[in-house]
Amino acid sequence: MNLITILLQILSSPYRLITSLRNQLFNIGILKTYDSSIPVISIGNLSMGGTGKTPHVAYLIEQFFNKNTAVISRGYKRKSNGLIEGDHQIHTAHELGDEPMELLQLFHGPKFKMIVESSRKKALKYLEAHRSKTDLIILDDGFQHRHVRRDLNILLTDYNKPFFEDGIVPLGTLRESKGNANRADIILVTKCPNNITEKIQNDFSSQISNYSTAKIFFTTVEYRGLINSNEELEQIDNTKKYLLITGIANPQPIYEYLAENKIHFAAKKYSDHHNFSKKEIQYIIKKSENCDAIITTEKDWMRLKETNLPSAISIEVLRLSIGIKFVNSEQDNTFNKLTKSLLD
Repeated sequence: MNLITILLQILSSPYRLITSLRNQLFNIGILKTYDSSIPVISIGNLSMGGTGKTPHVAYLIEQFFNKNTAVISRGYKRKSNGLIEGDHQIHTAHELGDEPMELLQLFHGPKFKMIVESSRKKALKYLEAHRSKTDLIILDDGFQHRHVRRDLNILLTDYNKPFFEDGIVPLGTLRESKGNANRADIILVTKCPNNITEKIQNDFSSQISNYSTAKIFFTTVEYRGLINSNEELEQIDNTKKYLLITGIANPQPIYEYLAENKIHFAAKKYSDHHNFSKKEIQYIIKKSENCDAIITTEKDWMRLKETNLPSAISIEVLRLSIGIKFVNSEQDNTFNKLTKSLLD
């Protein structure tokens, strides 16, 4: 063990103690948990992010398409305060946050509500008193928000950096100790390779079982194509050159997907939830001059479309449509039976 690792372990100790004390106060009932009259599913991480929460939240919403569903998000990095019920025709990513805005654009309609509020309890009470009925609430990034009881607690962990191989910040990326995975009812191992073997799945399950008795499932990323300005899906063309702009935690899987499909592209990476400055937009405009189109993610588009980029270039900005799928139909069916049993 080198000196840097020892120092990081020392620095992570106060964080571990604080989170452990907080969890213990919830466990013994000193810190109280609000019990909503509406069924609640929480989906979140032990790590700081990058596990693919938004596509998994979208997957859940799709499974309950015939129900009145609400998502509660804190609206990370939003430039507003207080509770907002999102309206896709009025609000922006600056007001709601990029991920809530992405979900709102995808699912807006009479059966969907997007609530942005840092206090999950306050948001739940708002929905309980709402003029229109809510059948199901999904807490986005809710694993650490223990002030609210959930009927189903879903924990995500990245195949490429599973929580059992990680450490507490700043030694690693975990927000709390690995043992807190025992609060999960379901653990989804995300971003798995398409050809993941049963042996590898068993190995992962064995490692996870050291920390949790949760049911374990495996999902992969599904790239569905590019969405153009007419909201039509088109396939990536390997005769064209693209400029890829990302402001997400880990764009490496997108690089690999494009490379595997022999797509010619140049990439510019920004930090997760990055707000683009005028200078950066000018750089992107200049960089795109020798390209046939720009590719970005749905999340990044929520912020980019609020800049002058779309009007300043003659080429199209295409959004890479990303979803998730389970590694096999048996896992898909079992997962959906578990989630839908909440409303039976």
